[in-house]
Amino acid sequence: MNKKKRYVVQMEMYVYADNDYMARKRSHNMRQELDNKYPNARTAVTELGEQPFASLNYRKIDDHSEPLSKEELSDLPF
Repeated sequence: MNKKKRYVVQMEMYVYADNDYMARKRSHNMRQELDNKYPNARTAVTELGEQPFASLNYRKIDDHSEPLSKEELSDLPF
């Protein structure tokens, strides 16, 4: 019996966006595309930060959760 081995892969990529919200949105859209293509991949955005080109400065974005859509926001009770 040939059993496939399971591996953990950590990836890092650059996402260009106008603001933190759009960076979060694009990051999670890319994550969802990978999840749709590879259903058992269970991808996640573990950290998000801003780093200007050719700079060593890095600003970690504390909230890297997936943004809610307008419909989801309207369903909230508060």
